[in-house]
Amino acid sequence: MTALQKTSRTSFVRQRRTPKTRSAHTLQRTTQTARKTYHAASVYLPVEPRPVARRTPSRATKNSHRNGYDIAFTLGRAKVRAPALNIPQLGPRWVSAGLTLLLGFILFTMWTASPFTVTAAEVRGNQRLGAAEINAMLGMIGQPIFKVVPAEIKANLYTADSDLESVKIRVDFPNRITVDVVERTPVLAWYQNGVVTWIDASGVAFMPRGEFPGLVQVAANGAPTQVPLDPALPLYEQKFIAPEIVQALTVLAHDVPAGMPVIFDPQYGMGWQDPLGWTVYFGQDSRDIPMKKVVYQAIVDTLTLQGVQPSLISVAYLNAPFYK
Repeated sequence: MTALQKTSRTSFVRQRRTPKTRSAHTLQRTTQTARKTYHAASVYLPVEPRPVARRTPSRATKNSHRNGYDIAFTLGRAKVRAPALNIPQLGPRWVSAGLTLLLGFILFTMWTASPFTVTAAEVRGNQRLGAAEINAMLGMIGQPIFKVVPAEIKANLYTADSDLESVKIRVDFPNRITVDVVERTPVLAWYQNGVVTWIDASGVAFMPRGEFPGLVQVAANGAPTQVPLDPALPLYEQKFIAPEIVQALTVLAHDVPAGMPVIFDPQYGMGWQDPLGWTVYFGQDSRDIPMKKVVYQAIVDTLTLQGVQPSLISVAYLNAPFYK
């Protein structure tokens, strides 16, 4: 084969392969164009699409898009803006302020609402004290239930009236107060300087209230020996007279002549006024009362035989009785 024949053969081969090569490149560019197209149903823009010239697809492209068609367009210079909603960012301080205002409103409503206002307390256990009187001493009528402090109310009641031996306060919502009281039981009616005072068995004095039968009447020429203050007790529980003297006066009252009061003298103690005209004293305690009665009767018999009219007989001390 000559050189001319070889050259001709090479040119023929190139001429035959060139269309195939161009067809492959065309198919590749067409496929890339197809990938960049958009479906009209999936794009919504405020401008109309601008069509782009389409190239004739190859057989492979036609086979891949048998069930639909693609439309190519450009976006142009249209600006698309979505509507925006500005939501304020609340910090912890704003949240705390809101909760504080809400809580303040609730407290103000409860403080001023009538269902939480005290109308009257339920009083139980009272005998001489009236329920209206105890309610007045409470000082809580018309006040919100939130101002009720049981300890303070109890102290106010004890201070206002020492006739109360014990007080229990119970508070129930919305506006109920229950007061259970125990009144002191008087034993002595103490007359001194024209004033009468009741005294219970523990020696605590308090103002009389109404009538109480069976009290021992004591006519005092002066105040008894002062009982030392007990720092562990409040003022309303401090004793006016020693409990031992109260017990002695109660025991001696059984021997006092009918209709006569028991006499108390700070110096000579307790006794009575004898109908024969003298005063007898037995001291300030209840020890040896039976023996003191025997000594007293012996002195009276002796003085009567001698015709002596005494004004005072004292058997406070068994080893040193005397008369005036």
